[in-house]
Amino acid sequence: MLILAEPDGRLRLRDFRESDLDAYLAVRKGAAFGRHYAPEQMSADFSARLLENFLAQQGRTPRRDWQLAIERIDDGALIGSVGLRGAGGGEAEFGIELAETAWRQGYAREAARLMLAFGRERLACRRFRAHCAPGNVAMLLLAQRLGFDMQPLRDGRRLDLLLAA
Repeated sequence: MLILAEPDGRLRLRDFRESDLDAYLAVRKGAAFGRHYAPEQMSADFSARLLENFLAQQGRTPRRDWQLAIERIDDGALIGSVGLRGAGGGEAEFGIELAETAWRQGYAREAARLMLAFGRERLACRRFRAHCAPGNVAMLLLAQRLGFDMQPLRDGRRLDLLLAA
């Protein structure tokens, strides 16, 4: 099982477990959380299928998708997920989601830095892409703090973000 953490950090990133289902469903609940997703992407069934996919990723060789649980060290609570998808050829797609109860506490930045460092150091990625709903100000601010550049709207629905080393 993959586990990433900083010695003095508040979070650990780890592979998901089957027993995470209830906690993961709780992460994805809430009107504010779902406002940038299509309604069908907010159902419990959709979230359960996502978790099944995250578990299946762990057994693939070579592993190109790394969606990890974000867990608070002090209480062991699962508060979100962060991932790199399609890692290969020096590139990967970055994504993150946090429970509403974990917003505005610096957890997204801490988790993102851990995941991007893993991508650089262990997966040899030099470019990271992310896609963001134009109204998702929190993601845009996080991307800016992480050094991503904003790219023109690709299809009118998502803003492309790029981080290159």
